[in-house]
Amino acid sequence: MKRNLIKALSLLCLLMLILSLSGSAFAETAKLRSTQDFLDFLDSKGLKYTLGSLDDGTEDVSVSYSLDNFSSLTCRLFFKDDCEEVSLRIWNIVTATAGKNRVYNTVNKINNDYKFAKFVFDESDSTVQAELDVYIDGDHCGRSVYDSMQALFNVTDRDDVAEMLHDLE
Repeated sequence: MKRNLIKALSLLCLLMLILSLSGSAFAETAKLRSTQDFLDFLDSKGLKYTLGSLDDGTEDVSVSYSLDNFSSLTCRLFFKDDCEEVSLRIWNIVTATAGKNRVYNTVNKINNDYKFAKFVFDESDSTVQAELDVYIDGDHCGRSVYDSMQALFNVTDRDDVAEMLHDLE
C-alpha cells in the first residue's frame, strides 16, 4: 500500500514538473524587445495582460484596471518600432450624451489642465478616449512604459477629470 502511494505521488510530482516546464516552453512571447521588456516588467509586478499583434507587425498589449472613479478601464499599448515608440489608448471611457459643444469644451479644458494626456471625442460612437504617445529609447524601457501607462490611468481617474467626464454621460 505504501509503495503504491509513493509511486502515485512520484508520478504526480513528475506530471506537475512536466506541465510547469511545458507551460513556460509554450508561453507566448513578444517579437519586439521593447514589448517583451514591458511584459517582463508587468510579470515582475504580477499584473495580467493580453498580448496580440496587428497585420502591420504592431504588437498590442492590453492591461485592465479597476479604478476609484471607473469600474474598469483597459489601456491598449501599441509597440510598432522596436525601442522607438509606444502609443497608449484608453477607449470608451464614457459615452457622451451631452451636446458636441459641451463635450469639446470639456475635453479641451482637461487637455489644457493636464498636458501629459490627450483626451479626444470620437464622434462616430460618441465616446471619449485618452491618448499618450511616448518615445522610448533603449532596450530596458519596461519601467518607463509602465510609468506612462500609470500616468494615463492616474490622470483619467483624478476626481476632477472623472467628474467632468461623467457629467458628459
